[in-house]
Amino acid sequence: MEPHVLLCTRDPSVAEAVEVSAATQQIELRVVSDAAELRAAWPSAGVRLLGVDAAARWGPVGPGEAYVVGGPAAELARCSAELSLPVLPLPDESGRLAAVLAGAARGPTRGGRVVALIGASGGLGVSTLAASLALLAARSGTSAAVVDLARASGGLDLLLGAETLEGVRWPDLALARGELGDLRPLLPQVADVALLAQARGSGPPPSEEAVGAVVSALAASTDLTVLDGGGAVPGGVDRTLLLVGADVRSVAAAQMLDPGLRPSAFVARSGPGRRVPAAVMSRTLGLECAGEIGHDKALPRLAELGLPPVPGPARRFRRDVAALLRWLLDD
Repeated sequence: MEPHVLLCTRDPSVAEAVEVSAATQQIELRVVSDAAELRAAWPSAGVRLLGVDAAARWGPVGPGEAYVVGGPAAELARCSAELSLPVLPLPDESGRLAAVLAGAARGPTRGGRVVALIGASGGLGVSTLAASLALLAARSGTSAAVVDLARASGGLDLLLGAETLEGVRWPDLALARGELGDLRPLLPQVADVALLAQARGSGPPPSEEAVGAVVSALAASTDLTVLDGGGAVPGGVDRTLLLVGADVRSVAAAQMLDPGLRPSAFVARSGPGRRVPAAVMSRTLGLECAGEIGHDKALPRLAELGLPPVPGPARRFRRDVAALLRWLLDD
């Protein structure tokens, strides 16, 4: 069956807006208007959209990712909070709807898994964890890439000691769109991991369309693509992991995140001053705990030397990351 987009709405303006976006990408759109049709069509859809009118009438109808689409902003926010679904405002001024619909066009040809990491608060080591997951995956024979979406982090290339390596960086792809082909040979390589880093300077940030095109291209050619999310998660992500410090303030910060982020699970960051049990965090956040990353005093020393976090003397950290990687790949 060809990949298609499923839209449930009785609002003609929403249907027309989505139809135009789908038509420009030559993607089949199926519009349904009642709960029975929605349940029947849900399993086979590549992308699922609920108009605000439909979201207000029915709760979740089945497993899998979906989006609430339409407006106004207040109604979108209310539906997002009630259903724990991300939103796509209309009119589509930022191109987010187009990027999401492109996921349906990729369909089953998309090979690899895309994982996004975001932090509930600063100083938790999101970038270090993102890089380490990719490095350990590559050491086990899994093709891997890591993508820096955190513009204020200082750069993943510095973390990996790769700032002098030749290769494409985000300013070279900031305006990319459409099908990009295999990007891996163009990117700097660190221990067989393809790295797409930010560049220090005043270059333009990548557009949402560019991020979607890059993620799509890497997913088609790479077994595991890890995104250092920087607080935003693009379309095309299979799993979103929320890194939360095992302390009261970080857990409280996690509860205040934009509900549209919809993390799949959380990772507990424990250590000195971070002693809240993972089970308590799970109950408070209403999320599964994917793993725990403990304190390892070797990590700051490696960072000062410009050495990758793994492999190296940070054995406890490596063990914790390996367990999280198994959770991701076995899921």
